[in-house]
Amino acid sequence: MPLEFEIAPELMPYVADATVRFRYLNPGIDVTISGATAVIAGNQAVNIRDLEQQFMFCLYRQKIYSETLPLRRTLLAGVTGR
Repeated sequence: MPLEFEIAPELMPYVADATVRFRYLNPGIDVTISGATAVIAGNQAVNIRDLEQQFMFCLYRQKIYSETLPLRRTLLAGVTGR
């Protein structure tokens, strides 16, 4: 049975990259994004609630990565002199 849940508007810019990472980590799991709604479907051997948690983790991880990338670049440039 598919699981449908809403994605907060402030997380929408990160959905595409998070979905790619999630699908890489969970082969055979279908993810459909329509507007601000995500639908996750898997086989019966998978706990679908755990998949929601994993997807949200990928989403927050992508948000943190994207927001801290400029800082990491600046720090690296300061250390290497580039």
